Amino acid sequence: EFFLVNPNVLVYNVITAITSASGQLFIYYTIKEFGPIVFTIIMTVRQMISICISAYKFGHVISPKAMVGAILVFGVLFYQIRRKWMAKKAKDITDVPVASVVEGGVGNNGSK
Repeated sequence: EFFLVNPNVLVYNVITAITSASGQLFIYYTIKEFGPIVFTIIMTVRQMISICISAYKFGHVISPKAMVGAILVFGVLFYQIRRKWMAKKAKDITDVPVASVVEGGVGNNGSK
């Protein structure tokens, strides 16, 4: 009944479904290709930019207290992201490839 009165709603629902599904595909691709840390950085920066654009576009004034709060929240987020990235980097450096162990590198005494 609602769709009969408002036929444009169906078009908007289809557009929303398509953009939502394609957005999920971009999220999956980003995490698969670049990892969850890069995705977290992208999303955090996107939120910061969105807040700034919204404040500018709608003429909202960000009070000093709100600015300190935003800096604190995003600072903690970036700190956590950096910590995870450093931990992953350290883990990658300390990992010994299995192929070098099997091919006679470590613990094989060079004998065949």
